[in-house]
Amino acid sequence: MKTMYRIELKTTDTMFTDMVMMAACSNGGDFIPLDKIADAADWICKKYPTTGKVHSVNRIGETVLTIDKGMENILVITQVEIMEVPTLSAYENTGGILNPDLHECIN
Repeated sequence: MKTMYRIELKTTDTMFTDMVMMAACSNGGDFIPLDKIADAADWICKKYPTTGKVHSVNRIGETVLTIDKGMENILVITQVEIMEVPTLSAYENTGGILNPDLHECIN
């Protein structure tokens, strides 16, 4: 199993594009825990107090982070577990797709 984020950007809000980038980069690279993403979002609200006071950063359980602007939902980041699927490779010891005995597996 591999941990990834499902990112739902409901409305474009330039204040929180860093949160989207952190979650997206985490999907393909070094994993960033949801707590750190939530802390960064809280920091942005404190950094810009005049616009940040209308935003709220909420955790729902251990796996969901939401950012709301008033009653409007801006961003939802959900931590999910996905199953890794083995793939055929031309570089495996068995020859992978280059092995003539395995051609029926890919047709």
